[in-house]
Amino acid sequence: MSLDHVGEEEDDRESVDSLISTWEHLLSRLRRTGDEVRALHARMTPWHGPEPRRAADWDWIMEAFAREAATANRSDFESLILQTTGLHHRGIEVLNPDRGPQPIPSAFVRRMPENQAKIEAERYERQGRHVLAYQQHIRQCLEHFVTAWTALIDGCSICDWEMIDDEFPKLAQLQEEAGHAFAIWADFDR
Repeated sequence: MSLDHVGEEEDDRESVDSLISTWEHLLSRLRRTGDEVRALHARMTPWHGPEPRRAADWDWIMEAFAREAATANRSDFESLILQTTGLHHRGIEVLNPDRGPQPIPSAFVRRMPENQAKIEAERYERQGRHVLAYQQHIRQCLEHFVTAWTALIDGCSICDWEMIDDEFPKLAQLQEEAGHAFAIWADFDR
């Protein structure tokens, strides 16, 4: 009888190890996306080189951002909450408030007017400050994406379901805003 009990403890320990491994893998995969977008944002800063003269200079950054943003899957964040809860119920201290994250929700998404492209097309003069405004808007969208992404991960790490409802929609809005600003800027170059 005692041998059966020892075998059950080993199976349970292997099961917990497997859960921890799966949880850590998901967490690191999600953090990697945030790190990639953070690196793209850093490439857009003036200290990485001169200001871009044409939209084509940032074309590769916008393509890479779109690829990274496309990995945003609500079910991954829901799974992170469920896995965290499972580990907590097994006695792992993943929800220890002294060691866990303290998520800070990101700001509301700053959006351009829907007809901004039409407004720019109707302008008689194209001043350089308009191009700079679009560049800055793109930078801010990527920075805000990273902030929202981090808030999502931190919120899910403490099983805050409301954080998903608050932050996840912002990711698509920010990707759309960055793409919209880039498209208007690219029209200047034509």
